[in-house]
Amino acid sequence: MTSRSESSKSSRWIWPFELQEQIGEGGMGQVYRARYVPRDIEVALKMLPEDVTDATALARFEREMEVLKTLKHPNIVRCFGGVCEDKQRFYAMELVPGGSLDDILKAKKRLSWELVIEYAQQMCAGLECSHARGVVHRDVKPGNFLIGKDGKLKLSDFGLASVAASRRITAAGKTAGTFLYMAPEQIRGEAVTPQTDLYALGCVLFELLTGRPPFVGATAAATLHMHCKQEPPRITETALECPATLESLVMRLLAKKPADRPASAAEVAQELRGVSQTVTVVTPTRKGSGSGRTVSNRPLTLDDDEDDSDGTVESIPAPATGGGSLWLTIAAFVFAGAMLLFATSLLDDRERADRFEAAWLQALNSVELPVRKQALHALSGAGGLSETGMQALVESLDDTNPDIREAAAYALGNTGAAARTYSARLLKIQKSDPIPQVRLAAEEALERIRSAPDEGFSAFSLALGLLLAGGIGGGAYVYTQRKSLTANTPHRRAVQTSR
Repeated sequence: MTSRSESSKSSRWIWPFELQEQIGEGGMGQVYRARYVPRDIEVALKMLPEDVTDATALARFEREMEVLKTLKHPNIVRCFGGVCEDKQRFYAMELVPGGSLDDILKAKKRLSWELVIEYAQQMCAGLECSHARGVVHRDVKPGNFLIGKDGKLKLSDFGLASVAASRRITAAGKTAGTFLYMAPEQIRGEAVTPQTDLYALGCVLFELLTGRPPFVGATAAATLHMHCKQEPPRITETALECPATLESLVMRLLAKKPADRPASAAEVAQELRGVSQTVTVVTPTRKGSGSGRTVSNRPLTLDDDEDDSDGTVESIPAPATGGGSLWLTIAAFVFAGAMLLFATSLLDDRERADRFEAAWLQALNSVELPVRKQALHALSGAGGLSETGMQALVESLDDTNPDIREAAAYALGNTGAAARTYSARLLKIQKSDPIPQVRLAAEEALERIRSAPDEGFSAFSLALGLLLAGGIGGGAYVYTQRKSLTANTPHRRAVQTSR
């Protein structure tokens, strides 16, 4: 084994890491693919610039590294720790080879609001975990949201933000990109809080929806001035389809004063879920549906064009077959109507779910690998997938790309008991796929499927059952009353004639 002193003589070694190719570069240093020799695993190693010498910044870096090692969350890149001694300052983190949101933006220009909501909820989950530990990221931007093999977003570049704050203003040439997402209080050198990250999140969401950041000046100084003094443009000027509630939320995130922004990332996530649930699709009114229907409350009568032998028209009151029969009839119709409204609302939810599924099934055919993985992840979390949706997940297990096969296995596992009929297919993948990661994903999916609780009746099925029961009961009651009325009509007519 090579000693540390011997390895340090080579530029390819920083013990216990063997540096491989460079995979990234920014104002705060370079990122290398590296091999952690003791365990023979690949990691990402980020080297801090040698000109970072401020003792306070470096001490903060070390403190945050200790906290960051404890941040274990699906939407945060795992940090393995750092070193800060002499001129060797670096930290190792989980290697996420799927690109970043910045890459997707460059390829797609802008994203649909449905996809933005899906991504934004994952961003909020990562930020909420960080903020709960007292860590403010300080450098939230598209390039720091990496895409994992299962399509999930992972927030990266923690720790470096702690030293970046002290050098952004003086090293504008190296960090101009970050100016696009800086909060006013951060620019003025004031204390940063979780709301500082939420402002940057607002900038990111604005860019995902419109294809450009909210503030872009001719110079770095002009951009900073716009952040502090200028109101952001309307999102719907560019993205006409963006829901008003989503635009309003982004505008609140971009408030100049931290107190005017949402209280937490968790609150933002809750509002995002509300946006996805309150979107309505306007469709032409079907003939004979709700609003076009009128109900007459007049007593039951003979047809108006039916005459007696003497040419007079008679009005026959409803038979009194017991106290309150009319009210029972009305109650039956009210119950059936309530069940109809309830079922109609669930049908609207089902329609929205079908539209959501159709959009992601279309995205599954994209040529962009990150988009396809995100589509698999979104479909698996939608709940109540149709047979077509489930079949799309299963067919992805045969994809030539191992990353797609791995993501498809994870996705099937996330659907729980609904995927039990495909257990044999996953078992085959577990035993025969040539890629170890795919076999492991299939094994984990099988475990989740086996441990998932059985599915019960859905609210949709219950509503249809109640509606059917109410309809049958109400119809039977009305039929009985009409039959009774018909049976009594000749007698009443005879009585009237004799008089």
